[in-house]
Amino acid sequence: MNRTTGRRAGCLALLPILCLLSVLSGTAAGETRAIYGALTPAPETLRACTLPEMTPGKVLLETDCRYTEPVVISADNILLDCRGGTITGMHRRGITIRPGLKNITIRDCRLDDTGGILIEGQTPSDDAAARDEARANSSQGVVLDHLTITKSYMTGVFVDHYVVGATIRNSIVADGHHVGIYLEHGSQKNVVSGNLIRNNGLFTNKGIRRIGPTRREGLSVDGSAYNLIENNIFDSNAFGGIFHYKNCWEFHTTNPESRPRLQGSDGNVIRGNVFRNMDIGIWVASRQARDLVMWDCGDKSPYDSPVSLAPMMGDRPWGQSDTFLGYHFNPELIAGFVDKNALAPRWPFPMELRLYEDFAEDNTYQDNCFENLVTGIRIEDDGNTVRDNLFVGDFEYLYLGSPFRAKMLNRPIEGTVIEGNKNASPSSRSFLQNSFLADDEHRDTVIVQPDAGSSVPAPDTCKTGQT
Repeated sequence: MNRTTGRRAGCLALLPILCLLSVLSGTAAGETRAIYGALTPAPETLRACTLPEMTPGKVLLETDCRYTEPVVISADNILLDCRGGTITGMHRRGITIRPGLKNITIRDCRLDDTGGILIEGQTPSDDAAARDEARANSSQGVVLDHLTITKSYMTGVFVDHYVVGATIRNSIVADGHHVGIYLEHGSQKNVVSGNLIRNNGLFTNKGIRRIGPTRREGLSVDGSAYNLIENNIFDSNAFGGIFHYKNCWEFHTTNPESRPRLQGSDGNVIRGNVFRNMDIGIWVASRQARDLVMWDCGDKSPYDSPVSLAPMMGDRPWGQSDTFLGYHFNPELIAGFVDKNALAPRWPFPMELRLYEDFAEDNTYQDNCFENLVTGIRIEDDGNTVRDNLFVGDFEYLYLGSPFRAKMLNRPIEGTVIEGNKNASPSSRSFLQNSFLADDEHRDTVIVQPDAGSSVPAPDTCKTGQT
C-alpha cells in the first residue's frame, strides 16, 4: 500500500457551495432554506417521448415527457437541461458520461427507477505513471446540478475510478437500493455539496433486502482522496452517512474488472453537513475490523489469518458501535450475507475472522451536526481531525480505537486531533463523557476538549453549516 503524501494540498482550490435559495418541503423549523433536486415542478401526467441527439451546445428535454431510453453523453461542451423531464424505467444507467470529456453539465432532471448516473473513468495499468495519466485524461468540468434521483437499483451517482474534479450539487438522492453517491478508487478532488441524501442502501441490485452490516451508506468514499463534502444532509440511510475505506481488491479472482486499490480514502474535508436518524454518522476506515471472508480479497493481510475472536471476548470495554456491529456478541454479523447464493448463517457463530488493513488518513471533520444516531463518528485510522462539531442528544459521539489492529498488529490509532466540539446533552454530559476512546488502542492523540462544560443549549434541529 503506497501511503499518499501531501494529502491536503488538493483541497484548497475546491469550489464552495452555491447559495441555497428556497424551502425544501418537510424541513424542520429553522433549518437552512434550500432547493434540493429538480427545479421545474413535475406535471401531473407524462407522455412518452424520444430523446434528442446529444450534440455540443444546449440540449433541452421536455418537462411533461417520460424518457425510457438511456442518455449517453460522448462529446464535449454539452449542457443537458431536462427542464424537469423524467428519465425512468430501465435497469441500466439512466445517464452515462463517457471518459475524457470537457464541460458537461446535467441539470434540472428527474431520474426514477433507473441505474442512476455514471461519470465514467478510465482503467489504467497498475503503475504510478499510468494512474497519473488516467487522472490527467479524466473528464473536466462535469457538473450535476439540481437533479432528483430516486429508487435507483444501482448507485444513485457513481463517480468512477480516476475521475477528477466532478461536482454533484443541490440534488436529491433518495430511496436507492444501494449507496446514494459513490466516489470510486483513484478518484480525487470531487465536490459533493448541498445535497439531500436520504433513505438509501436497504436492498441489493437484485432487490434482496439487506440486513445488519450488509446495509449500505449514503456516501461511499472508496479509495478516493482530497474531496470536499460540504453542507449536505444525510438522513435515514440504511447503515450510515459517510463511510471511508480502501476496498481490499474484492472479488479479484471472479471479476475481471476488479483492480487493486492503491490509494487510501485520505485527505478529504467533510464540513457543514447534517447526519441524523442512522446508526453511524461517519465511519473512518470502516473495514478495519470487519470479517471479509466472503469478499475474495486480493490484498495481502497483515494478520495471521484466520484471526481468532476469542482474545476480544475478554475484559475489554466495548463501545455502543462495537455492540450493534456484532463485534461483541455476534461475529458473523461483521461479514453478513447479501444475496441468495451466500451461505446461510450458522449457529453457533464462528470464532475466527478474515481481516485486512483499511486506510483512511488525514481527513478533517469540521462544523458538522449529528443527531439521533447510535455513533456519531467512528475512527479506525491515523491522522484524522474532529473539530468544532455539534452533537445533539445523548449517544456515542466519538469512537476512537481499533481492537484487532491495536492488539494484534501492535499499531494503535495515531495522531487523532479532537478539539472544540460542542454537544447538547439532555443529561448534561460533556462531549468526552459521551465518547468512547478505547484504552491502549490510540496514541499521540491531541485533545483540546474540556472534560466538562462542552454542553450547550439544544437547538431545535441540526442545520447545514450552522456551527
